[in-house]
Amino acid sequence: FYGLRIGAAFKSSPHSSRDRSNSSEQPATRDKRAANPTLAIMSWCTIESDPGVFTELVEKFGVKGCEFAELYSLDDAELATHAPVYGLVFLFKWTGERDDRPCLDADSAPPGLFFAKQVVNNACATQAILGCLLNSADAEGLELGSTLGDLKTFSLELPYDMRGLAIENSEPIRTAHNAFARPEPFVSEEKRATKDDDVFHFITYVPFGGRVYELDGLKAGPVDLGEAGAAGWLPTARAAIEARIQKYAASEIKFNLMAIVRDKRAALAERKALLEAAGDAAGAADADAQLADEA
Repeated sequence: FYGLRIGAAFKSSPHSSRDRSNSSEQPATRDKRAANPTLAIMSWCTIESDPGVFTELVEKFGVKGCEFAELYSLDDAELATHAPVYGLVFLFKWTGERDDRPCLDADSAPPGLFFAKQVVNNACATQAILGCLLNSADAEGLELGSTLGDLKTFSLELPYDMRGLAIENSEPIRTAHNAFARPEPFVSEEKRATKDDDVFHFITYVPFGGRVYELDGLKAGPVDLGEAGAAGWLPTARAAIEARIQKYAASEIKFNLMAIVRDKRAALAERKALLEAAGDAAGAADADAQLADEA
């Protein structure tokens, strides 16, 4: 897990890196897309798992105040360097294993928790990102913008599957996603995943209402991992991620973990302003130098 990058595997083998949701697409669906240019336009491309790509993606959504950081460890020191952490996006090789943990239906989920079933081919990365952002709307320094704000307002009272359709039908989100297409953006329409392919999947870990949830669009609903605790929500999420990693350790499966964190530039700009207001010229100059490094 530590230090392994999935992005390189995606670049070199587009067929093997397909979204789990695409593996069930039927030939008839592909034929319809080929015959109907409108359906092709509405397709979703595969994108690379990369913090820079994801940061630019959410900026295209209209989100302000956050960025993505790749994690090479789950220890406290590593996580502390990225605080505050709004959510974690975990990429792993999907094996189709059985998971008997109970999922919350719409009636038992806490009010306001956003979860959507994944109905979009090749979009599990974007759906995982949305699962974090739409449940972090009140986080300090984070601004969702009108596109995601409107999506949440419109879809929050819908069933989980209809929320997934709302994501699929959002032209601004789809256009932003497809702006990061690799050279073979719709190769997955031409070939179904086979048992020999490596299929990867994104899920999200996010705090909400004092508890921690795992959001996986292929499941029936969110999984409640327990209370956040006095030390915050990250230890609870870490235990779930480490359990998953240990489960597959013998298979040498690759993993990738990214944190959605406060935009360093915004944080440094705030720090600089506070230091200037306090008359600390040296501190303000240091913050200004760090801002220049981040430019």
